[in-house]
Amino acid sequence: MKILSLLSGPVLAMIAVTASAHAHLQKSNPADNSVITASPTHLVLSFSEAARLTALSIQKDNEAERKLQPPSTAAAQQISVPLPPLAPGAYSVSWHVLSDDGHVMSGTLHFTLAAEHAPDHPADRPVQH
Repeated sequence: MKILSLLSGPVLAMIAVTASAHAHLQKSNPADNSVITASPTHLVLSFSEAARLTALSIQKDNEAERKLQPPSTAAAQQISVPLPPLAPGAYSVSWHVLSDDGHVMSGTLHFTLAAEHAPDHPADRPVQH
């Protein structure tokens, strides 16, 4: 019985390490749920470990999804993908990666590109009498 209890500690520790070994999105640029004022030139996804991007798409409001192609298919902890010029609106980015341990991870992040306000011109102000 002592041997069983001695072995259970290391086995439980290995299970805990294995369970947390999947690639998790740690941060992105643009950040999830952020409001930005300029169209980003790249989408950057930073994972907890190296992962290979297998699918990526972007969708504005209720328009059709557009597939995005990464410049490389190699596994990396940080993946940067060029973006086309974006118009103001609410965006959803869906991603799928394959982590080194063979697990597929996926997620969606959201950001809003706000319209830039034009400078306040005197001609645009109401005339006060």
